[in-house]
Amino acid sequence: MYSFQEKVDALKQCESYVYTLCLHFLIHEYKASESAKQVLIALFKDSVFWKLDNAKRRAYILSHCMRFCHDAYSSPLAKATNA
Repeated sequence: MYSFQEKVDALKQCESYVYTLCLHFLIHEYKASESAKQVLIALFKDSVFWKLDNAKRRAYILSHCMRFCHDAYSSPLAKATNA
């Protein structure tokens, strides 16, 4: 079981990877930053993520980034601000 601080420290290690993926998918700094925050929050709460070994976490992070970025891109608000 990970403590709160251990989770925070582990996610800090992933932060730049998460943001880089989101920026790659969205090509918009603000939206990538907001999506990355949501991914990190979701991972913090995700019990499956914490059971994975480090080798499998990268793929799991990628799938979360794809989902959150797709949601950010597909939302009505995103479509209104894409102009």
